[in-house]
Amino acid sequence: MRLVLLATILSFTALPALADEAVLDWKSQATPHDFDRLDRYEDAVTKGMMESRVAGEENGSYNELVSVMEEETVEADPEKLKGQWNCRTIKAGGPFAGFVVYGWFRCEIREREGRLFFEKLTGSQRQSGYLYPRDEKSWVLLATPNEGHSGPIRDYSGPEGGVTDPQLVDEPAIVSLLKDGRARVVFPWPELESTFNVLEMTRR
Repeated sequence: MRLVLLATILSFTALPALADEAVLDWKSQATPHDFDRLDRYEDAVTKGMMESRVAGEENGSYNELVSVMEEETVEADPEKLKGQWNCRTIKAGGPFAGFVVYGWFRCEIREREGRLFFEKLTGSQRQSGYLYPRDEKSWVLLATPNEGHSGPIRDYSGPEGGVTDPQLVDEPAIVSLLKDGRARVVFPWPELESTFNVLEMTRR
């Protein structure tokens, strides 16, 4: 009888650990649309770099995109990722303008409910979301645009999806720390304007 009771207790105490493992698995949290975009990440980067090359060279800023995309990545250390950052968006490829470099704003990565949480704090097209381990050198960010671009943060859609407004559709990304101290957040196949967006981040 005691053995049965002990086994029952152990089975219940194991549940939180299993739940935590599920929460940390981005594949169990992502919408089918986001899963597809992340699965085609390399295609987006290759295509976007090619499309933006001519437009970027014409205005002399293509090397800024090359700098952030080709810098060597380092170990995915969460402590080095946390804190305050300057951040700017570079839109690569697509029908909008081929290549656009925006100004600098503020971003932050902090702990929220015991997990890493990203938030773009200033500027337009603000967004936020949790980071999930991907491999030894990267995370997956499942980001959600703020209400009205600069309004309150919104929860990620989750596996069921259902958001159809292109201004509000979730934006998945791959996050990496770079050897020179920067970080980058690459959004493949965004709903609007470009083939991929990259958020370049430097320490404040």
